[in-house]
Order: sequence, then C-alpha cells, then structure tokens
Amino acid sequence: MSEPPKEDLQAPETAGAAPVAARGNGAAGAAGTSPDGGNGSAGKPVINPSVAGAPEPPQRHLGESGLNLKPSGRVHVAVSTAPSAHAIEPQAALEPPVFSCRDVNVYYHGKQALKNVSIDVARRQVLAMIGPSGCGKSTFLRCLNRMNDTIPGARVTGSITLDGSDIHDERRDVVQLRARVGMVFQKPNPFPKSIYDNVAYGPRIHGLARSRAHLDDIVCTSLTRAGLWDEVKDRLGSPGTGLSGGQQQRLCIARTIAVQPEVILMDEPCSALDPVATARIEDLIDELRESYAIVIVTHSMQQAARVSQRTAYFHLGELIEIGDTDRVFTNPRHRLTEDYITGRFG
Repeated sequence: MSEPPKEDLQAPETAGAAPVAARGNGAAGAAGTSPDGGNGSAGKPVINPSVAGAPEPPQRHLGESGLNLKPSGRVHVAVSTAPSAHAIEPQAALEPPVFSCRDVNVYYHGKQALKNVSIDVARRQVLAMIGPSGCGKSTFLRCLNRMNDTIPGARVTGSITLDGSDIHDERRDVVQLRARVGMVFQKPNPFPKSIYDNVAYGPRIHGLARSRAHLDDIVCTSLTRAGLWDEVKDRLGSPGTGLSGGQQQRLCIARTIAVQPEVILMDEPCSALDPVATARIEDLIDELRESYAIVIVTHSMQQAARVSQRTAYFHLGELIEIGDTDRVFTNPRHRLTEDYITGRFG
C-alpha cells in the first residue's frame, strides 16, 4: 500500500497570513511534532491573527532565583501575507555581510567532510547551525577562523572572505584573524591563571592596552559585558579554574570580547551547563549581538529558536536549508529539515 502524499507545507495565498511561531515553547513544538515526541501535536491548526485577534504576550518561565529560563525578549512572532516571504532569502539580502562563503569544501585525509557550502554571515545577527552529529556544523565553524589549519590532513577549498578580504591570502596574519574572529568552545577552557589575567591576556599580547589603567578598564568592561563582574569583582586574583562551569564559560566569553573581535564563534557553548547557566549564556548572546556577528553551533533546536535570527540546517556535509529562523521552524522548505526539527530523526 503506497504512502499517502505528503501535505504541502506552503500555506495557500488565500490564507492571508503565515503561521505564528510559538517560539517561547521551543522550536520543535512550533514545528508541530508528533505526540510521540512530547513536544506538541502534529497537524496543529494554523492561527490566523486577523481572526484570533492579537496574540497573548509570551509567558515567562521563572526559576526559584527569578531568572527567566526561557527569555521572553527573544520570542518572535512572524506574520506575513507575501508568499515570497517564505522563500529562502537570497544571500545578497544580507548586504553587507561580515563573512561571505562560497562553495566551501573541507577534506580530511582525502575524505570530503563539507560539500559546496555557501553562506553569508550578517552583522549584528545570530546565525544558528543545526543538524545531526557529524553533519559538518563544527567543521564549517572552524573554517571561519582557520582552526582547521591546525588539524593534520585537513584541506579547505572555496572562497571565504572577511569584510571582502580572502582569509586564505598568503599575506593574511592568522593570529590577527583569530583576534578578529573569536571562538568559544564546547567545554569552558579558562587559562590556569587568575580571573584578571585570563581577560587581560589577549589585550596584552595584541598590544591593545596603553597603560595599566587602560588594561584595568578593558578587564572591567569585558567582565561586565559578560555578566560576570558583580560575581568576581572582589576576587580577581583568584584562579579562573575555581569558578563554576557557567561562570567559566562567561569568563571565556569575556576573554574573547576583550580583544574587540568582529565575529564570535560558539561551538555548543551550553552543552555542558545546567539550565540556569544556559539561560544566562543565552541572555548574554542576545545582548552581544547588538555589537557582534555571532555564529553558534547547537544541538538544541529550542535554543536555536530562542537566540538566532537565521538558521542553517546541515546534513551529511551539505547545507540543506538556510533562512529566517521563524520561517525555517514553522515552514521548512526541505523534507530533511522538517524531519529533523520534528524529531523524526537526529
């Protein structure tokens, strides 16, 4: 018996509005997961705002400490009557991008890990990259600051430009590139130094501080922007490794922004943290995007829905789909994307 035809995901033009993205309840729930997944019910009817009236304000989910575990400030409602609003936006719409990547391929000892990936990274936006393990998300992330250069047998082809300049140019100083494109890793990795010296390390080696007073100001400003100053201001001489996991990750973020980068790369920055620490990092990401372009790899689709403005879905080394986060989660263009965000695999 043949499988019934798959229902068309595109809303008809007569519908008058695109689906409302219930972002505060998680991405998978917004996409309409099956009852088996526990994240909502399949086939949930589309709400037409013109009929149902204005949506209620998103609920705040508070922990015992009063911290907003699912920050309502990042819940977006996308309503559009134009069918073209659901199409994958052209890369040119992101002018001028801080990063422009075209036909990027990565090989490890001759085996291709990334296949013809083309992405633009916009300024003052968060780009979330999702997909199953081993699909090429972290591999692509490491291309942006040439971290793959440190891996024996790795080879990268294609074009990657930062502010219009090829990052693989022979005249490019890789140290300066990595100062402009900072990285926060999956596991917090503070240096075996004091809290102060962790943050001051970058400005010292790059000669950014004119005096000790200027260095003190950079350290204070960076820790404040990372939301850590009030917690450590009385023990700056204590080892950074003595902080909690969430504090260590924020210390690493403070260390990254101390050298005034243009882009911050984050490789699953919350995977080792508890929900409260995760919420603090997500709040910090939302604040930092006002000044930086941020690219984050995450396995949490709910996190991608909360913190990002654009989402890219990878599968087996290929970029399957990229677009506005609301559109990708509520009206995916590709069957693989739909299957992943609704929990059918991954």
